[in-house]
Amino acid sequence: MILYSGPTSPFGRSVKVTALELGLPVEEKVVDVYAAEFLDKLNPLRQIPTLALADGTAIADSRIICRYFDSISGRPTLYPKDDYWGLETRISIAIGITEAGLQRRMEVVRPEGEKSPAFIQKQEARIGRSIDHLETIADRIIDKPLAMDQIVTACALAYTDFRFNDGWRQRCPKLDRWSRAFAERPSMVASRPN
Repeated sequence: MILYSGPTSPFGRSVKVTALELGLPVEEKVVDVYAAEFLDKLNPLRQIPTLALADGTAIADSRIICRYFDSISGRPTLYPKDDYWGLETRISIAIGITEAGLQRRMEVVRPEGEKSPAFIQKQEARIGRSIDHLETIADRIIDKPLAMDQIVTACALAYTDFRFNDGWRQRCPKLDRWSRAFAERPSMVASRPN
């Protein structure tokens, strides 16, 4: 399996962490998505991450790749059935934080005169509001065996620190303590952006 990703892709990171946690042999290839025309045949959206299987099948979207890894790992599932809909909702919120962070980043790096301060503020508000919400339900995330909502939440919070700021840490002490400890897992250390 070959995972095409980017050097700082938060979605690629969640896939890499999942593969490492499940002990799956995945070869990661870091690509410049804007120049990676070969990806068009695997994923016409030319988005990363994209997973290429040995038989030529391609799997796109981090959420689907992680589900695929979970299905083939032979290990206890990262998607336990108890509180399944709550788990899926927490995953969606964490992915939404990541998407808002990525959209904010893309807007911030636009040339002067093309940036929309209102759009940037909207994404920042979305990030803050969502992290604050996760703090109110932090016990459902942190007090259990490893699950997918933990991986995507940890990656979303790390990306927020990396591309925005860490102001949420003072407002969210439970997530702050948990994310600092989770960041020391070997899978998180091995997937840190350089």
